[in-house]
Amino acid sequence: MPLTEPQRKELLAGLEARGWTWRDEFIYAPHATMWLSGSLPWVGDLPEFHERMSGRLQRNMQAGGMYEEEADHQNLVADTKGLVDTLTDMLSASSA
Repeated sequence: MPLTEPQRKELLAGLEARGWTWRDEFIYAPHATMWLSGSLPWVGDLPEFHERMSGRLQRNMQAGGMYEEEADHQNLVADTKGLVDTLTDMLSASSA
């Protein structure tokens, strides 16, 4: 089941609070290493989104050697972590 409208709004508000910014119909991470469509940020449900992005964060953290510039790697990890933290907060609130 896709994100509900309230979940979509909560996600986008949480990302904005973490410094994500809008450009046209997309919301971009602070270091612009990733972006999401404002109208359909994810096609699956919230737990699946969290699981996928948590896995992405783990892989990104381990991929430091692939980057010539350490700052590029740190920016990617920071942007992905901001998304994962937002999703974690949403899941915690929904189970409370």
